Parts: sequence; structure tokens; C-alpha cells
Amino acid sequence: MTAYAVSACQEHDASTAEFLNLIVRCYDALIRDFQDAKQAHADGRENVLMDRVRHAQDILTELLIGLDYERGGEIAANLGRIYNYMLRELIALRAAKAQETLERMIRMAADLREAWVHVADAA
Repeated sequence: MTAYAVSACQEHDASTAEFLNLIVRCYDALIRDFQDAKQAHADGRENVLMDRVRHAQDILTELLIGLDYERGGEIAANLGRIYNYMLRELIALRAAKAQETLERMIRMAADLREAWVHVADAA
């Protein structure tokens, strides 16, 4: 393998690792937003609740528009469905069910984060 090919492979590996780390950091922020929103709801701080929900919606939207359906195939399609479900749940968030909904969102995001960590570790 030529030095150029080795360098190109190393650059690809580095950019893949950076991309995967960015995805994991997005999930970290998403989980933090859900946890903060849940606590704000419990404390009756509606303005903080809505701020964290809006930020979580922004993250989910970025994850959604970043999906590559051609290269990602079924995995991208499934992630798209999950992100859209989470967005719908946040839009429909009601005070009476907020704690349950946010706890479900935390679990879902944590599971997805863990999957991306495994992908990053394998890359």
C-alpha cells in the first residue's frame, strides 16, 4: 500500500470516528435534555421544561435530516421512524403524562446511544 493510500485510510478512519463521536454526543445532549425536562416538570418550572423539550426537538430534527437513506438502507429508515415517533411524542407532551413520556424518551435515547457506542467501538 502506498503512503498516499495509507494516509487516505487514516483520514477516513479519523473522520468516521469523529462522526460517530458526534452522534454519541448528540445522544448525550438529548438524554440530558430529557432528564432536565423531567426534573423541570416535577419542579413546576414550565419554562425550563419547554426550553429543554424544544432543544431535544432540535437535536432529533438534526439527527433526522442527517440520515442517509441511500447508504443507510433499512437502518436509516428505522432510525427515521424512531426519531419521528419521538418528535410526535414531544409535540403531544401533556402535563398529566409528561413524566411517563419523558422517562420513555430517556430509555429510548439511552438504548440508541449505547448502540452507537458499540458501532464507534467497532469502527
